[in-house]
Amino acid sequence: MPTTRSLHPSTAPRTDRVVRVPDGRRIGVAEFGACDGPPVLLLHRSPGSRLLDPDAAATAAAGVRLVTVDRPGYGASDPHADPSRAVVAADVAAVAGELGLDDLALVGWSGGGQFAVEAAAALGDRVRSLTLLATPAPYDEVPWPIPAALLDLCDAVPGDPAGMVAPIREASAWLASAPAQAAAGDPSPADAATRERPGVLAALTAMTVEAVRQGADGMAFDIVAGSRRDPFPFGGIAAPVQLLAGDADHNVGLEHLDWWAGRLPAADSHVLAGAGHLLALTHWEPILAAALA
Repeated sequence: MPTTRSLHPSTAPRTDRVVRVPDGRRIGVAEFGACDGPPVLLLHRSPGSRLLDPDAAATAAAGVRLVTVDRPGYGASDPHADPSRAVVAADVAAVAGELGLDDLALVGWSGGGQFAVEAAAALGDRVRSLTLLATPAPYDEVPWPIPAALLDLCDAVPGDPAGMVAPIREASAWLASAPAQAAAGDPSPADAATRERPGVLAALTAMTVEAVRQGADGMAFDIVAGSRRDPFPFGGIAAPVQLLAGDADHNVGLEHLDWWAGRLPAADSHVLAGAGHLLALTHWEPILAAALA
């Protein structure tokens, strides 16, 4: 899968709106690409927001209707007091209904991947494929670098998920004052090289600035939802599954890919040589091809 061609990340959607879900909350939804092409719904990284088409040229060439959705507390989406993956699955289902999305390709990047798994099961036969990009396994199953103070808070989530929102939001508050630092935080040399390519760092920064518009509410939602230790609905996923990870990713190592492959045994797994955590930007063209196959 080539990585040397020009990249064209975009933070300028064709449409940008809010959708009301049944409980009255507003969900931020952006659309890029074609207005009537096959729909692809992207769930962003953590922290992240709807304001990113990973490669607008690849999106246009594929002729897809790219829909991006803010999870609760990020960007234009209202916070939620009791975070869970099921909340996001219900939000995605409501957005799909409002926009008339059928035969939907779901893509989850990094922290968005766990939510994409839940949504794929909830939407059932409305989903044509599920693609997970550099998606971490639950931290209690496959350890990954988490500051000790935050790890203690995560470990307390299963006993009181709603009660842990406030302390985890406080522990993540630095994001709101340093979005550019967060946007440039992927530590691998591969990702540093990607950020140096024209337009990439500016797009990542704009996405992250929008992500923390409400402070750290979105990040707290993701952390609490991902720390509840709720079982994944693997048995409810009927769509074909693609698992992609880079062998130069210093955030989410290949042991995470192996964890997902062991629980989704029919999935096609792909290790991208030389790719880092920003593989959504560097490999968007083949990612879309796989999602639509």
